[in-house]
Amino acid sequence: MQQQESKSQKISKIAAKTALRIFIIILAMGLLPLIAGQGESWEAKMVNAHLVFPSKWTLVFPAVLFIGFITLAILCVKNKYRQTDINWLLVLNSVILITYLVMLYTRIYHALLA
Repeated sequence: MQQQESKSQKISKIAAKTALRIFIIILAMGLLPLIAGQGESWEAKMVNAHLVFPSKWTLVFPAVLFIGFITLAILCVKNKYRQTDINWLLVLNSVILITYLVMLYTRIYHALLA
């Protein structure tokens, strides 16, 4: 006997799949400048660009979020997006990680242009 999905479960399933795909696309966008074949100009910019983190602890929270993202993504795929709470946790985690990536990409972009 097959159970019919509730409306909230369908919405959470769609949101989780969308958040997962958007995160992967934005993560891949960070590799575009390296793949684009700009050649020497990017290498010259990378030599003079330096990112300085005031404390190593500033990297701990994003690392924990990324590990949590991987764990939630595995749980969602394993359970075929049937658990509404885990779906919404994945969406929340993805939104926070997307925010971090956008901030990191803008910081790197400004460092390369300086």
